[in-house]
Amino acid sequence: MKRQTLTLLLLSLPALAVAGRQEADLSLTQARSAVAAAERAGSVQAAPVPTADARALLARAEGSYEDRDWTDAEREAHRARADARLAEARARQVKAESATAEIEAAVETLRAELNRQGGVR
Repeated sequence: MKRQTLTLLLLSLPALAVAGRQEADLSLTQARSAVAAAERAGSVQAAPVPTADARALLARAEGSYEDRDWTDAEREAHRARADARLAEARARQVKAESATAEIEAAVETLRAELNRQGGVR
């Protein structure tokens, strides 16, 4: 009985390694995509620290992957993806705040012009 269990365990190790590699592959792909999306959103200027953190974690994940450390590669890729998503959100927030400020300035200019002209005719 113990021999059969040991045999099954030894036979399942390659399958577990493949599963770990596939999960690491998927995590790396998602992290690369998230970093690229953050950079397209302008995170380098708007959120440089989380962008740099995401890039560094992605590089570490890729290094772990090359070292065949699937667990570390997957974990680091997940962290890179989270940092990239944070950077993207901050970049979008900065853009939204800037657009809001422009609209508020335009409204204030219109109000001032209306007051200068004595109101609506």
